[in-house]
Amino acid sequence: MREYLPKFYFLAVEIKNKLTAVFQSDVPYITDSLGGSFKTYLHRGNKDQIVRNLKRGLDGQSKRTVDVLVQRFLAYPDENEKNRARVSSQPIGGYLPCENPAKRSEVDRAMVEVQSKFDITPKIYDESVFYYQHGLRLMPGSVVQSFRNKDFIDCGAYIGDSALSLSNLNFKKIYSIEISKKSISKYIFNMKKNQIGDEKYEIIEMGITSRDDREPLILPDTGSAGLSLVRKYGKYDYIQVIQKSLDYIVDEYKIKPGFIKADIEGGAYEMVVGGIRTLTNYRPVLSIAIYHNPKEFFEIKPYLESRLKNYTFLIRKLDSSLHRNHCHSEVVLLGYPNELKSN
Repeated sequence: MREYLPKFYFLAVEIKNKLTAVFQSDVPYITDSLGGSFKTYLHRGNKDQIVRNLKRGLDGQSKRTVDVLVQRFLAYPDENEKNRARVSSQPIGGYLPCENPAKRSEVDRAMVEVQSKFDITPKIYDESVFYYQHGLRLMPGSVVQSFRNKDFIDCGAYIGDSALSLSNLNFKKIYSIEISKKSISKYIFNMKKNQIGDEKYEIIEMGITSRDDREPLILPDTGSAGLSLVRKYGKYDYIQVIQKSLDYIVDEYKIKPGFIKADIEGGAYEMVVGGIRTLTNYRPVLSIAIYHNPKEFFEIKPYLESRLKNYTFLIRKLDSSLHRNHCHSEVVLLGYPNELKSN
């Protein structure tokens, strides 16, 4: 069916996925398949010191976000235990600002307008992308104004949703890094459908890692938002993925980044280690998803803080949902150089 009636095949897959989402348990759980268990990480280390290191220098809302999420990491079950857990009427740690019912209603209303503005296939409209714009909505206006004639590096480009959402922010060019051939095909289709010229973007088919001497990986191409260099199982077509550092990619493509967004399913720590020269030289604005594993969540901010001087860092959750792993999904580390505050 897939070979001879591909449209019907992918429609059937989409229907199956939606039905699965409807009937699976809504019990909150913590992702532990993309780099290890948060519980194990915290229990093996000095939990109080780990949390203090992360919270150092953060604003009040960031500290509150960290405290709530640590409570959830320790209280909610990991993936393999999720079906044994009981449903709680109130979220562990209470509501974060984005989870407040009034805020959720505001976001829902805004997303109706978003769906009328952008036509994407498949019709997946994440609020973190289209409402919060990966956290740019929460930053000073002067930060966004600094993007003129600079490039946007979209690490984990998926189907082009981020490129579309941020296409009006005066970037010189969008460089979209993606490993899935299936997602890249949909990306190109979505850009054409939304009348974004191919001179506005360039797709880089690579995986991002900390070093440039690693052998290519063979991975199943799920075509999903969760496709990762870390997850190596699945019943799909296999692809060969070249692995390079962010520094290599920036040099090779002569990119001058003003903004770097990264949501690469557990690989963000390796990305910043392999991109530290780029981050130091160009001082871009950052939005890095840190919720996939404990190394991302607890170690990226202290690492960057020790190397990027005069930066402001924030931690925010950009997802109003509380069911399943949405109880900690779409948590990002935002960063911008302090000189942009006065521009």
